[in-house]
Amino acid sequence: MDGSCRASSLLTFEHALGVAAAATLASGLWLWAWGRRLPPGAARLAAAAPVVAINLLLPVLFCRWEQCTTILLLSFNNSWIANFKALCWAVGRGALCMQHFTLPQFLAVYWTPITPAVSAPRPGTPAAAAKARSVAKAAANGRSSNSSSAAGGVHAGKSDGGSHAGTGLPRRGSQGRLGEDAGGPGDMVAAFLGKHVFVLLLIYLLQFDLPGLVESFAWPCTHCCLSSWTAPPLWFIGATGLRVSPHFDRPWRSTSVASFWSKRWDLAAGNTLRQLVYESVVDGSLMAPPAGVPPARPSPARQALGTAATFAASGLIHEAIFWYITGRTTNGIWFAFFFIQAPLIFAERLALSALKRRGILLPDWLRTAITTLLVVGTGQYMFWLPAKRYGVTDCIVGNTRQAWLAILRRVGISLPI
Repeated sequence: MDGSCRASSLLTFEHALGVAAAATLASGLWLWAWGRRLPPGAARLAAAAPVVAINLLLPVLFCRWEQCTTILLLSFNNSWIANFKALCWAVGRGALCMQHFTLPQFLAVYWTPITPAVSAPRPGTPAAAAKARSVAKAAANGRSSNSSSAAGGVHAGKSDGGSHAGTGLPRRGSQGRLGEDAGGPGDMVAAFLGKHVFVLLLIYLLQFDLPGLVESFAWPCTHCCLSSWTAPPLWFIGATGLRVSPHFDRPWRSTSVASFWSKRWDLAAGNTLRQLVYESVVDGSLMAPPAGVPPARPSPARQALGTAATFAASGLIHEAIFWYITGRTTNGIWFAFFFIQAPLIFAERLALSALKRRGILLPDWLRTAITTLLVVGTGQYMFWLPAKRYGVTDCIVGNTRQAWLAILRRVGISLPI
């Protein structure tokens, strides 16, 4: 199977990785170049189209089953996150339109699953100095700097690939964790090392038959750790002064299903869904409203529609990732798992409101226990069961284990796993 895959593709694994890296770099440079020339709109959508097509094709360069972890990471990062960022960029939304970037920062934000923080840069950093120069220049030209500071410390202009920087800033209510700082370069590297030590333990444990709920809890932890491959570019971005919002934040401490998905679990993915799907629905337009226009409060019905559309999009994306890995879908089971989260959130809000009207406030430990049972319980039967049935979990455990053992052998370390 492996040999026939390699023979048909005419690319070694190393060559395929090189092609993927070169295509990703070229796509980022393409967006940067056109962003300096085109405002958000139809022309930018046309410019983003070849980038989207390339990102959709990259995972098929690799062999199913033999390189399933690589396919998983590429389909997640390029086919989903990078594509959604490119589409957001085309309509004036999202991470690439939130502020001015240097070229390296723009490429790193496009290429990796991160989201810049929206608050002001740390004092003493290059970003803070650039911000101060921009404000001084605006004052010298007779323009008010109030709109700049009101936009979360981000100024508008046309000196980078974002072109209309600032138009993609959050405009309403809860925006996840975009106003928070994930930490400096040292914090990011420490988290990277800690998670990759932890993933070795998880990969070892997942070789055995674990009780259902324990296994369904261990798998999301493994995904959280594998998603930390971005530490080197995160360190570089931190060193240049760009603040990055959290990616994962102890999802097992969630006190509601809503907070699990919006504030703790895979926020880089959640941010792209919020910016491209949810905000487009509640705004009633794919295009971002003009900067400085106060947002109208959406109706509860439109908010509910946006939430449902967001989880539906997530379900479709996960079905596509499953297809990249296996060549088939889950027959809609993964889609159903994500789509059912919307009615769970609606029911949760109604239940909590009813209890509050009666003066009943559940303690956090009980809310955390209920949330964990809801998310892990539905995941056990609607997410992990299809993954196990079609061999995806075994493939990723084996593939990741082999990769780590090969890396450790190169540095003279041998582990009995």
